[in-house]
Amino acid sequence: MKLWKKLWACLLIVTLLVASFTGCKSSSSDNNEEKNPSNTDTSKVEDVQKEVEDTIEEGSLVPTEPTEVVFWHSISGSKEQKLNELVELYNAGPGAEKGITVKAIYQGSYDDFATKLAASLQSGDVENLPDIVQLSSKGIFDVKDSKYIYPVQNLIDKDPDGINTATFNEASAAYCTYNDKLLGVPFSTSSIMMYYNKDHFREAGLNPDAPPTTLAEVAKAVEALTVRSGNKIERYGLGTKVRFFILGTWIPSIGNGSAMFNNNNGRNGTPTEIKMTTDGSLEKTLTEWSKVLETGGVEYTDSSPNASFSSGFYSMMFASTSSLTSLLEQAKESGMDLGVAELPRVDENGSPATGIGGSALYMFDRNDNNAILGTWDFIKYLATPEASAKWFMDTGYYPMNTDAFDMDEVKNLMEEHPQYKIVDTIITNSAGYTDYTEPWIPSFTDTDSLVQDEIIKFSDGSQDLKTTIDNIHNGATLKLEDYLSANN
Repeated sequence: MKLWKKLWACLLIVTLLVASFTGCKSSSSDNNEEKNPSNTDTSKVEDVQKEVEDTIEEGSLVPTEPTEVVFWHSISGSKEQKLNELVELYNAGPGAEKGITVKAIYQGSYDDFATKLAASLQSGDVENLPDIVQLSSKGIFDVKDSKYIYPVQNLIDKDPDGINTATFNEASAAYCTYNDKLLGVPFSTSSIMMYYNKDHFREAGLNPDAPPTTLAEVAKAVEALTVRSGNKIERYGLGTKVRFFILGTWIPSIGNGSAMFNNNNGRNGTPTEIKMTTDGSLEKTLTEWSKVLETGGVEYTDSSPNASFSSGFYSMMFASTSSLTSLLEQAKESGMDLGVAELPRVDENGSPATGIGGSALYMFDRNDNNAILGTWDFIKYLATPEASAKWFMDTGYYPMNTDAFDMDEVKNLMEEHPQYKIVDTIITNSAGYTDYTEPWIPSFTDTDSLVQDEIIKFSDGSQDLKTTIDNIHNGATLKLEDYLSANN
């Protein structure tokens, strides 16, 4: 009986100790630090980073035991099938050799996914975090300062032969760079471009091989392409909705340091002010855009114009490079002669660069060294010319490794479908321009919606240019101030 009493006493002491440690982990101060990036506790990350550094110094770049890498993403439809193919190729090849298995899990739309991830991080539920995530501009802003994010730059520095970042599209790399270091890798970046129906151009007496290059030229083309029956429009010359993705090219292309927001659109810290409403760039852009609107042949409320373009209801549209593969398939089915071109500039003085948007891949620290190394190995696979070529050919997303353009299968694809050459053209013409990025700002979706809604009011004539710019400035400024006030 005395022995049992001693055992129970020991058990009680252990239980109390465990409870006390658990209570410390869930204290309100830790939760507040996660909500407030300026107070982020990086000790846990630093401890894991030290373990990785020691492992690399010992020569091992792979997990020491069988490892599952959890990959959360927002890629759906036919693109998800292609992503799963890449994952399966890795699992059956390099992954199988090293005991690494990647598990790809669809998490819904970019916005839904970002909300879910932010909630997981704030709750401190580390064990249920993914190892690698695909995040848009909205998603990465919410977590870029989290103590759980693991900068890819850390492993690039420790494994210089792992990925040659010189093979990255420079503008795409800038998209996922934070404070001059790669926070993620540009796996699923894209740009806005122009798609046009060459058959419609011929019918309208336009040169199908000379698409418009400025907004003034777009206006002339829209006037010629629009088909009317009395007061009814049977075919719009252009279908597109002006939004961040488009402004990310138009605003900086004006030059003179024009930008959507300060702090390099959030790449050098959280923006504190919207710039395009005060530096004249938005005014100039909307003034030129009004020339297109005056034709009456623009459907300016459609943010997803692909279906209407493919059906022939629009003669031109501005859409993502990542739509190229699916649009080519649809054009083949319908018999459309599909034309592609760079996004027209604001005017003839605009730079040749095109902005970068889309999404990228980022790593998380779950306090599991093997998971970090397994994720790194998967990223290295995605950065190979072979994997990059497959992803580009299957989707139209920029290849992470631009050496993919030198591969025979890519050359053959471009020979068969010259439209794919536009991606290489955009990359070439954007070389050296690293500030054409979609902004990382608080309330990204709400601010983008604000901009879209105000420009629609300008487009339909319900408000003038000054009111539009003032409303965008005041609305965006309020959202920035609310965030900064709550987090400083």
